[in-house]
Amino acid sequence: MKIGSEEQLKTLLRTRGLRFTPDRLRVFRALADTPQPLSVPALINIVAPDGVNQATVYRTVEQFLALAVVQTVLLHDGVVGYELVPPFSSHHHHFICLDCGNVQDLPADRVDSALTKSLQGLGLKAVGHKVDIYGQCEKCHEDTD
Repeated sequence: MKIGSEEQLKTLLRTRGLRFTPDRLRVFRALADTPQPLSVPALINIVAPDGVNQATVYRTVEQFLALAVVQTVLLHDGVVGYELVPPFSSHHHHFICLDCGNVQDLPADRVDSALTKSLQGLGLKAVGHKVDIYGQCEKCHEDTD
């Protein structure tokens, strides 16, 4: 988790008229502490032992989406996952294996550089982007050879 990200969340919530509650913090920490995007059921499994109920998790995820704290990632078999976005996490992209569902973070520098060059060649300028690449991971690719 990035230093100060909890304070940033607290400030953001308060400027939007929302309270910085222990349950919201637990959901935020679960997202921050997990390297993979999490589906809502997976998130519930993580925070339920701390007393956070299912309805609160769904509500919090929707609020975090509306506040641009999280983004969606389409996972294996059409499952929607959620992960923190900058400034709450580092900027990155994903490779998602369609066979096993493994999600690998891809460093943004190469992808962003190629994307910027391509857009400039078309006379376009991006203000944001999200790149998710779907295919077979190395292990699954080797298993089919």
